[in-house]
Amino acid sequence: MMRRRLVLTVLLASVAIGTTVLCALFVSTTLRAQSSTGLDDIVERATETHRFSFFKYEVTHLPNRWLTNVAGWLDQPDLDEQATLQRWFEQGNEEDRKKAELLLEGQLSNAASGLGLDTPLPLFGRVRIVWPPVDVDLTERLHVVAVSPRDEVRMVRSVLLTSDVERDDYERIEAAVEADGRWSAWVGSIGGVALYPASVVSSRDSLSTLQIMAHEWTHHYLGFYALGLAYGQGSDMRTINETVADIVGDELGEVAAGLSAFVPPNIDDRTQLRTEIRAATDPLLRQLRIDVDALLADGQIEEAERLMESTRLRLIDLDRPFRRINQAFLAFRGGYGASPSSASPWGPRLIQFRADHESLSEFLRAVRGVGSPEEADALLPR
Repeated sequence: MMRRRLVLTVLLASVAIGTTVLCALFVSTTLRAQSSTGLDDIVERATETHRFSFFKYEVTHLPNRWLTNVAGWLDQPDLDEQATLQRWFEQGNEEDRKKAELLLEGQLSNAASGLGLDTPLPLFGRVRIVWPPVDVDLTERLHVVAVSPRDEVRMVRSVLLTSDVERDDYERIEAAVEADGRWSAWVGSIGGVALYPASVVSSRDSLSTLQIMAHEWTHHYLGFYALGLAYGQGSDMRTINETVADIVGDELGEVAAGLSAFVPPNIDDRTQLRTEIRAATDPLLRQLRIDVDALLADGQIEEAERLMESTRLRLIDLDRPFRRINQAFLAFRGGYGASPSSASPWGPRLIQFRADHESLSEFLRAVRGVGSPEEADALLPR
């Protein structure tokens, strides 16, 4: 038994190394869209003191995470799941963080297995694992700066920023990028990044956290197939990837949350409230994107910017506050096809494609081989 565990550990560690390499490629292509050298210089100067280091993250996190995982496999400590997760979600107790990570990873892995998203282990055909292994880090809230031209909604550059970025830094970076009047910049925090381990912001409830974890794991999974490898090949492939990750992440995360022994109090009430707010505000964001695109196409940049600001103020009144809405904000959020800020047709087509498949595993197997917009167009319903 010990020998089998050691062999399993070596195999899984090999998977982790391979996943890390793919994630490095994924992050580099994710954060570098086509842009001019002049813009590159502007963004580099603006973010100089806050740029995220992938190498530093991996050196700091990957060895510790796998030592923790291996120790867990060999020792199998008994944990009070409900008490541990309650302390983590309600208090953010640092002493419980690693335990909470292991518990949430286990819940997500079990849910993925139950949905048929696991795979036979090489050399041990009867053993099935979730591959790549679910691995997350809940410690850091990372940030991103996205850049779009002012005269159209199109993300031309994005840079991952460290967790120590403050509100004053947001405004300084945006002002530096926008100084020559050509660009629109938006800085904000992000819920997760498909590093390895995935950097995930833990919310106050298990459902939201597990859905973000599942979203990032889907990127890890797709990284071994044509769809994930094509992520950086234009805005269409980015949108298709992110929409697939949203679809799988929402469904898989919901199943995983249902397996948890801990359900935060009033979670149904909070979920219902979020649903009601989005039902009232999503149409505003959707119409805003349509109107902004039309105004910019007609050369009315200032009018489009006034419309975005007035809509932002309306959204605040409807209890959905955004710090800033501009071309870069819409471009960043528009990469997620199911978002109301997206003008892409891929979102509705992928949602319908999921509805056409009986199981989530069938949907994911069908779409993972798409390597180009042309292949997606041939596969997806219109």
